Amino acid sequence: MAFKPVTITPVHDWNGITSIALQDVDMEMGQISTTLKRLARGFPIPVLFNDQLLECSCALDGGLTFVDTEIGAIYLHGMDQPNGAQYEFDVYLQGLPIYSSHSYTSNRHIIHLDSSRFHARLPDRDKLVDEADVIKRIKAVLAQTIEQRFIQMKTTLSDEEFVGFYEMLRHWELLKLLNDVPVVPPEALREIIAYPVCDTEVFDNFEQQPDKAMTRIEILARGIVSIDDDIKQDGAGRYLFAWSRDYLLYHGTLDSGHWLHSLVRHLNDEELVIETVNESHQAQFQGDWCWVSVRFCDAYQIRLGQDVVEITADACYQGQENADDIIVPKGDSSAQVLQQMASFRSEYDEFQESTFESDSDAFVAFVVANTASDPANAMQRLLPDFCGCPALYGIAFLVELDQQGKPASVIAYPGIGSNANPSYQHE
Repeated sequence: MAFKPVTITPVHDWNGITSIALQDVDMEMGQISTTLKRLARGFPIPVLFNDQLLECSCALDGGLTFVDTEIGAIYLHGMDQPNGAQYEFDVYLQGLPIYSSHSYTSNRHIIHLDSSRFHARLPDRDKLVDEADVIKRIKAVLAQTIEQRFIQMKTTLSDEEFVGFYEMLRHWELLKLLNDVPVVPPEALREIIAYPVCDTEVFDNFEQQPDKAMTRIEILARGIVSIDDDIKQDGAGRYLFAWSRDYLLYHGTLDSGHWLHSLVRHLNDEELVIETVNESHQAQFQGDWCWVSVRFCDAYQIRLGQDVVEITADACYQGQENADDIIVPKGDSSAQVLQQMASFRSEYDEFQESTFESDSDAFVAFVVANTASDPANAMQRLLPDFCGCPALYGIAFLVELDQQGKPASVIAYPGIGSNANPSYQHE
């Protein structure tokens, strides 16, 4: 790449406009342009580069509304409408950028320090003197300024509009300002919208945030609970209980003095009891990944405190720390309960999709076979595919199972089918 030798020299004309002349310095033109645009962004007087006026959008007279503080002038970004936490900021001294927080976004607070109180390190003036202490002070004053603005906004905005700034209030530790607001931000609530599973990164998420803030009356009408269960370890009972009741879940983020806490029912403080209704039998499922005892019944009841729900359509895994078994009511012939028991992740944290699918297919056949009224139909559901064994095609077999479900004997009937074999006895 060719470089053009230039020199950057400020030239002041009688209108007070600073222009840039280019002479004899080894610098690439694009780099010069980028650097000058950054330096001019907060500059107090207009800057020309190659006869073009550079943007001074962060300058004190650039159209932004600044607040006078003990450290200088501060422009607060993101206070007109909610737009995330808004925690990043740029600092200027005598119009030149001297510090920038994490540069992950272009949406930033702007701070012009009072040059009579703060000084830059000589000769380059690219660092603040005692920078760490100054930045600590800046953050404290910025937080105070944001708090004062929110206190003002609370008197002018509607409740729904004010709680919309939840993310910013949370980041700046100002959630106490919501304590007496009669609506709850949706970020503090969850709804159970689908069958609970143990791993929402692998399987679908069963919780979602409400689409709007909710009033006290709306929350009272539905009820709100907290659950602190790991489904693999503790089972899905409390989640299935809350889902069947359409309870809201508290997300656990509001200030300790918020009025919502008095309405939250903490389900982990109550004993969980699950009882089957008309249990028929138990059987052992042995898949490639999951081995588990399964109890078959018409329904099961989940009891928490004085409340009982009866479930007929969704199986429940009781957790490794509890019974470590699965309860399958008559209304569920799917394999969805395996998603409560295991995430099917390898030791390298990779989802084993083929194993999950094979176990799911096997579990569906297992459930159908164990709930079929006709033993022949159950046997047919459980038989593997023999398409890779042409020597067995067209042959009839008599199969006898022992008390553990293992083949006690298998007899082939010769003369039935074109590939008839002699009788074979397996003990």
